[in-house]
Amino acid sequence: MDNALLIGLQTQRVLQRRMEIAANNLANISTTGFRADMLITEEVSRSPARSADAPQDIRFVRDLTVGRDTRQGALNVTGEAFDLALEGEGFFVVMGPAGIAYTRNGAFTLNGEGALVTQDGFPVLDSGGAPIQFDPEGERPVIGPDGAISVGENEVGRVGAALFDRPGALERMGDSLWTAGDQTANPFEGRIVQGALEQSNVQPVLELTRIIEISRAYENAARIVASADQTRQRALERLGR
Repeated sequence: MDNALLIGLQTQRVLQRRMEIAANNLANISTTGFRADMLITEEVSRSPARSADAPQDIRFVRDLTVGRDTRQGALNVTGEAFDLALEGEGFFVVMGPAGIAYTRNGAFTLNGEGALVTQDGFPVLDSGGAPIQFDPEGERPVIGPDGAISVGENEVGRVGAALFDRPGALERMGDSLWTAGDQTANPFEGRIVQGALEQSNVQPVLELTRIIEISRAYENAARIVASADQTRQRALERLGR
């Protein structure tokens, strides 16, 4: 009975975490550059259990960490001068709320001072780590595949972009920002596309199917817990008599 209760409760806990992640993925279908999350579990070998019925070996799992789908989303052409997308693994470099941060969301705009900023108002940095600044009344800038920024015939800088050996290990800050953690940023080796935005790589049908499967599995786990609790209660009543 204890095994049934423990397995049922642990299963509910893991399923609840999977549901939270799937729901967050669905909520960010329209978030530019969003990468879908997935729950990574591991078997807990230090807590073995056995059953008189098949299967005799009972195994427990726990949620280990959150993994990420690093596949690139489709590019949506907008034609806007400050909309940028990355082709290949990499991130734009921005000055976040607590220091250097990284993003795939290239929906940039100019603020009142002519600084290139993210949708949340964080400055976009150039390859040297300085904020990118434009003349609000000047010519439309042209940004090349290598990130070179040209105004007229003059190159005025390069968009900062970085590559990481383990992009899935970056630490999330909200839905669009990441921090490097203990990783070192390397030079970006892909292409920068001006006038386009990367769409979320969330697959809606897959996430909806996953939510349905999780709901059914949770209901089954709840029935196991309820049945085990009823069995325990009957056993205690008989012992009492």
